[in-house]
Amino acid sequence: MEKKYYTAFEIAKITGGSVFGDGNVKICGLASLKEACPEDLSFLANKKYAGQILSSKSLLIITGKDFAGKIAEKTFIICDNPNLAFSKAIAVFAPPPVKYPPVTHPAAVVADSAKIGANVHIGACAVIDENVVVGDSSVIGAGCYIGQNSSVGKSCLIYPNVSIRERCVIGDRVIIHSGAVIGSDGFGFEAGPGGIVKIEQVGTVEIRDDVEIGANCAIDRARFGKTILKKGVKLDNMVHIAHNVVVGEYSMLIGQCGIAGSAEIGRGVIIAAQAGISGHLNIGDGAKVAGASGVIKDIYPGQVMVGTPAESPREFMERLAAPKKIRQLSERIVELEDKISRFESELSKIKNS
Repeated sequence: MEKKYYTAFEIAKITGGSVFGDGNVKICGLASLKEACPEDLSFLANKKYAGQILSSKSLLIITGKDFAGKIAEKTFIICDNPNLAFSKAIAVFAPPPVKYPPVTHPAAVVADSAKIGANVHIGACAVIDENVVVGDSSVIGAGCYIGQNSSVGKSCLIYPNVSIRERCVIGDRVIIHSGAVIGSDGFGFEAGPGGIVKIEQVGTVEIRDDVEIGANCAIDRARFGKTILKKGVKLDNMVHIAHNVVVGEYSMLIGQCGIAGSAEIGRGVIIAAQAGISGHLNIGDGAKVAGASGVIKDIYPGQVMVGTPAESPREFMERLAAPKKIRQLSERIVELEDKISRFESELSKIKNS
């Protein structure tokens, strides 16, 4: 395929930035600062990597307005948000999206009672069970399972090998990546003298519009009622949502974090990688939980929490600094005790003289 070139001026127009340097420099690809060649567009969104600009072979780099290390030999596109601007540039060079023809593969199994909308793609070895509804223009990838009485909305993209169990409801424009399981049983057990008794999980899962669920996520059905992911929620890979959890609109849950049963996550919350939220907690709107934190109490709206047990950044830093302060105070006490001992010794000599 013949390469297509774009000038710095053209990229600036696409990304909404302004050019600093030679606006006629041409690029035909994208790469990181470290791996770029002279014809690649690159970007700097994290100041940690600013030192790579000098050694980078890229001649055209997207940076933020606060970047002061401009180099005469290179051209810069100055943007408010370099990360977002580079994403717009990626769209120019991205390969065309995969097209799914509106057909049902001969190897798929679709129950007679299922209602399949217009222009739906159903891949090989997918199973659409009894009384399932699939909305118009949705894609059900190869090897997927849609359980009895479940529904999938319009324009959804369900990648291969996703399992959606019985009675689950998926909204419109939902994306679910491979390996995800929607509607698995919640972890409900009761220990007794005769062993461990399983508590039936008779609720369901409701995924609302414009949600994206990463690969290998597990979203448990409610014990009764619903586990709910509200509009616009985004889950990274390997996130676990337990039974009866409610996740508010436009919240983002990052890889390997886990939300225990009946916790309520507010709107616009960010829970970073490997963080854990205990059951029956309330996480207020706009709160942020740092990676690997363990949350054991409610979080107020807008609060930032760090560490285990999770606390405010100020409390965390104070606790982190406490051992050093204690060591310094211990050393000072030893020093003062030594001075007192020497003073008492001198005073004793004076009294005995």
